[in-house]
Amino acid sequence: MTVLDALRHQWRRRVRSPTWGRSLIGALVLLLAAAYFGVLFVALGWFFPDVVAEVAPNREPLQLLNGFLLYGAVGLVPDRFFLQRSAGSDATPYLHLPVRRPQIVRILQVLSSLSLLNLLPVVVLAALWGRTVLPEASVLGAAFWAVGALLLVAATQCLNSLLRAVWDRNAGLVLATAGLVAVLVVGSNWMGTGVLRAASAWCFGGLAAGRILPLIVMLAGTAALAVAAHRMLRGRLYSMFWDADSPRTQSTGVLQGVGHGRGRVVSLALLDLKLILRNKRPRQMLGAGLLVIGPFLLILLLGEKIPPMNEVIFGFLLSGHLGLTYTQFGYAWHGTHFDGLLARAVAPRLLVQAQFVTFVGLCMAPLMLIVPVIAAVRPQLLASLGSFFLYNAGVTAPLLLVLGTWSRTALKLDQSTFFNYQGTSTHHLVVVLPIMGLPVGLVVGVGLSTTVLVAAGLGLLGVLTVPLWTRGVGRLLCRQRHAMASGFRDE
Repeated sequence: MTVLDALRHQWRRRVRSPTWGRSLIGALVLLLAAAYFGVLFVALGWFFPDVVAEVAPNREPLQLLNGFLLYGAVGLVPDRFFLQRSAGSDATPYLHLPVRRPQIVRILQVLSSLSLLNLLPVVVLAALWGRTVLPEASVLGAAFWAVGALLLVAATQCLNSLLRAVWDRNAGLVLATAGLVAVLVVGSNWMGTGVLRAASAWCFGGLAAGRILPLIVMLAGTAALAVAAHRMLRGRLYSMFWDADSPRTQSTGVLQGVGHGRGRVVSLALLDLKLILRNKRPRQMLGAGLLVIGPFLLILLLGEKIPPMNEVIFGFLLSGHLGLTYTQFGYAWHGTHFDGLLARAVAPRLLVQAQFVTFVGLCMAPLMLIVPVIAAVRPQLLASLGSFFLYNAGVTAPLLLVLGTWSRTALKLDQSTFFNYQGTSTHHLVVVLPIMGLPVGLVVGVGLSTTVLVAAGLGLLGVLTVPLWTRGVGRLLCRQRHAMASGFRDE
């Protein structure tokens, strides 16, 4: 079997799918969105020297670019993790074929690399190389820099495959590592050391100067990541092969491992993350949410003067859009496996607490990337962001969790999220509008400072009373669980 055989098989599987038309429309919309943002990023790369000359006339464009390239790689890894197809996600049809496992791994890695998240960074780096690197560096330095940039993209691809394979074995390890990296990066910037910036400047500054040592380091690092990803994916395929016929695996599905070795709330929250990463619709929904957050952040950062109304609306969305997007459907995401949750006698209060942890995690994920940028450019916005994060955690989350107990239709996770309104009802509009309408009304009536204080106070009250209201929502879920299960079974 070759890569062309695998591509032909996947093409036929997509064409023969009953949702081919809807998937095609969703793919076209996604392609248009990628083209739109791709043109913006390529234009930014092409005019980067002009932008630097206008914004920071005392800085050298090449020096500034070299110092921040690793930050771009760090930001690209979570984007791949949530949006790019895993290398092992399409392995099941090939496991019983007379094909060696290493060959399957190589083919799947090639298929996974055929992604817009590889094409767009390469095109943007090419624009930066043509306008910023080539005029300033020697021919040898420009060639080394180009090779290093391609190796950086390849390293993020291999790291994504490695993280996805490790995630299936120990999701907590991936979360802990990501948290540690975030703390180290933010902490080093806060203390003024800038470890990542210094490493980026040494690596790409050395490449632009024609030094061979940074190139050797990058080659060795990328090769090590590629070997580690290959070995982990091989191990994952062997485990999938041996577990494919296991009755326990077939009966539990994604519920396998709930409550084993960890707190049950943490296990159920990790189950939500597995549902997001393994299924098409939640992945696309959160990916579209990231595309919504991006323009709001640019408006806040690039605007000369920010009206109080914009600060309130954008602060609310930046600190809660992903959580609101996902949690509004509650346990409809678990509809197919809801009977399994009930069969394991999981306390309804624990289910509610796990959904709350998922909501807070989805709200915090973009903030971890946004806050350092805002702290450097517009520090006055940090107060409103923190206030509305508390407001979303203490006010938005309880109302959405109550709304989730009225879900009666299981969501089809393998369908595209574009032009798909399944699960959406007037209840969402009735609940979400007052949540956002309260701070909007306050800023019109009493001003921005009072609105920020009131939102923070209400959110803090909700956060401090989490044990109380989760118990109440748990009782409501307990009363509704049989109706929910019947609806999810389409009875």
